[in-house]
Amino acid sequence: MAAMACALWASSASAQTLEPPPASPTAREVAERVENNFRGESGFLDATMIVKSPRLPEPRRMRFQSWDDRGGKRSFVRVLEPAKDKGTAFLKLHPNLWSYIPRVERTIRIPPSMMLQSWMGSDFTNDDLVRESSTLDDYTHRWLGVDPSHQGSRAFVIEHVPKEGAPVVWGRIAVWVDAARLVPVRQEFFDEAGEKLRVMTLSDLRAVGSRVYPHRWSMTPLDKPGHETRIEVNEIRFGEKFADDIFTQRNLTRRD
Repeated sequence: MAAMACALWASSASAQTLEPPPASPTAREVAERVENNFRGESGFLDATMIVKSPRLPEPRRMRFQSWDDRGGKRSFVRVLEPAKDKGTAFLKLHPNLWSYIPRVERTIRIPPSMMLQSWMGSDFTNDDLVRESSTLDDYTHRWLGVDPSHQGSRAFVIEHVPKEGAPVVWGRIAVWVDAARLVPVRQEFFDEAGEKLRVMTLSDLRAVGSRVYPHRWSMTPLDKPGHETRIEVNEIRFGEKFADDIFTQRNLTRRD
């Protein structure tokens, strides 16, 4: 099965040669370790997003903060800059997602059908930022092999395949994981027909407590030449206990 997966991968998405996967850990175990390392049970993020597009005279910059309570299946995101977008906020209380738009003072519910839509005009989706789908709960995992020298390091390559009926937006996802540090360094996203639609590279790996975390995420849509969105992490903290009032509709409309 692993050899077949490697052959299918090589023929459909990439010309590189992958080494056979190790006897252990399993692909699922690697996915679990990556998720625990990348998200933990909770995480606070302060980041700057830079959007590049041929339609923009110069890159557009936006700063936001997010609170991710993975255990409670809830998250909150608020835009801080620029001034015209300040106060825009998103609240996920699984399985519901709401957005508050301050310029019209309106809260709207975002239906599941819009999870693949652009987040704030970027190349990231609503699902990327609020994490409605779960890489562990909604996907099965299988080995594609080992990339012996991805960006100079050995990387596990694992395929995420949606479970039947799972509320996900991708047909499959291929993930490169730094084998030594168990941090994702590349993700390729495919539609249900098998077409690769976008690639995300994760770089600028830095120690954050006992883990290593990528501080630059670059998303490139393959069907939009000249487009790219980069997220640069200003601050990331893990393991904090968040106040329950963060994850409320009242907090959506709060003005600082």
